[in-house]
Amino acid sequence: MASIVLRKPSNLRKNRINPEKLFLYDNFAIPDFVKKALSGAFRDNIRVFLHDFAEIQNYCVNGMPVWCTSLFTENDVVCPLYTVEETVQDSPAPFCNYCELSGWGHHFVCKRKYHFIIPAKADWNEPLDRGFAELESLKLYGLVHCNGFGHLVCIHGLKYNSNFFGAEDSMEFWDRFCTLLRARSISADHVSRRGSVELNLIHGIAYGKSWLAKWGYRFNGEITEEKHNAVIRYLSKISLDLIISNSMSNRNANRIKSIIDVYRKCSTNPLSTIRDLLKFMLVLDSRIDMVANGAPKPNSETGETIPMGFEKLVDSMRKSCRWPARRLEHVLLVIVDLLKEHKNEDLGRDCGVSRQQLRDGARRSIGDTGLIDFVLKSINCFMVENQIIRRATNPLSRLAEFSIHQCSQSYNSSVDVWTVCENVMTMWPETKLILECDHFVKEWPIEDRVVGQGLVLECKVLPSFDEMEGQLGRRLSPGEVVAVKPWMTVADLKKVAQGALRDTYSVMDEFEVSQIGGLRKIENDKVVGSVFELGAQVWVRGRGLDLSTHLRHEDGGWKMKG
Repeated sequence: MASIVLRKPSNLRKNRINPEKLFLYDNFAIPDFVKKALSGAFRDNIRVFLHDFAEIQNYCVNGMPVWCTSLFTENDVVCPLYTVEETVQDSPAPFCNYCELSGWGHHFVCKRKYHFIIPAKADWNEPLDRGFAELESLKLYGLVHCNGFGHLVCIHGLKYNSNFFGAEDSMEFWDRFCTLLRARSISADHVSRRGSVELNLIHGIAYGKSWLAKWGYRFNGEITEEKHNAVIRYLSKISLDLIISNSMSNRNANRIKSIIDVYRKCSTNPLSTIRDLLKFMLVLDSRIDMVANGAPKPNSETGETIPMGFEKLVDSMRKSCRWPARRLEHVLLVIVDLLKEHKNEDLGRDCGVSRQQLRDGARRSIGDTGLIDFVLKSINCFMVENQIIRRATNPLSRLAEFSIHQCSQSYNSSVDVWTVCENVMTMWPETKLILECDHFVKEWPIEDRVVGQGLVLECKVLPSFDEMEGQLGRRLSPGEVVAVKPWMTVADLKKVAQGALRDTYSVMDEFEVSQIGGLRKIENDKVVGSVFELGAQVWVRGRGLDLSTHLRHEDGGWKMKG
């Protein structure tokens, strides 16, 4: 369990915990009262969040105010989430390159944008660096404009032994955080890399979908999604034997063959294709995270049992028995030696040893049969040095058997994944197409938002003919989200829409709503609930667009018009 709490403005990490403001971090469960408080549009929700769940700091970054929300786990690991509010009017860089890359350059410039940062662990007790946007060490960096459109700039996660954020934990947090604040659309470009190989290639081949797809991000690029998926299917079926054969002229041929052989021996399931291999590698690479607080778990994608570390297995057994750790360790090492002896006698073949054989062998040096039985029962799959010990059921005899597998001393699944993808998959030119598919977007549909008895609408400005022909001659900017009561009148909706548009966009600072409805005006005395459904797009007309401001479109497109 972990929580979000308030933090006092201090260089020392002193927290004052309000029990009414706790979040469960494991699934980022949100209390109902928080959901109600954050039931409006993003521009309103971020203000509530900063007021109720963050503490303003006693310093600014480049003239911008900074808030800090402390995230902590049951292990008392405390991590800061910084929020920096940038006012575009005072910014030296008011336009958004990320919007331009995402195809959102036609959006009107928002008055405010919010930077969300989790710094490197070494910097958790330090003030936020003024050059945070350029730091490559950030564990998470997201930027969201006050209209709810934003960008996931980078996400890395901490080391596996940190007992806090892994890369998937960071992504899960970010996704739920955006959902909580009711973001509208988030883009992600070049955010997921392992070494110099992109995770969307690795996960695409291993699981048939990109890493980001697990959180609802969809590929959004020049090629079609069908072509992208067809290439993934083709690459994933390449056989390992063909890879070994084709790599004979490669300077890393021996290394590649060694990697494939090692993982084939370590796997309980046959590995015949590159998909099988990468799946198993990724399982092993994540094993420390997945077993940090319990027994080894089967991977849902592969059915593999993830090896548990030796010390973790001893600690797990010690908590559920009366024997001390040193005696448990001794029995485990005796069992490992017996398995090694049996393998040598069988000339290195991977033949299983029955539970009874191991029990009889262990009794020659250990008198406590209860201890032996307990340890044998506790073994599922664990790793000691460069050996993996597994228990499996013999399909013929239906009896439990134990086996030992040797992994190379250079065994490192993270490095091996990199080696396979860099030196093997580059033999197939189709990989270039996948590597170029680096733009992903997730949307939160307005019609999916149910806010009590409220009605959520999208108010979109319809410029006049002269405005469209003159200064705004491009695709229209998206509408702005408003929440109203269904019994309010259209006259009330005009006031709400005007306030929202003025609060959000620089070009609408003095905009006056004169009409609800596009070509046909809807009368002011009409009841909103009788005219519009949840999530409906409402055309808004008015006057007062500031066409003289340079803060018009997010890509700074006004410059190109002279």
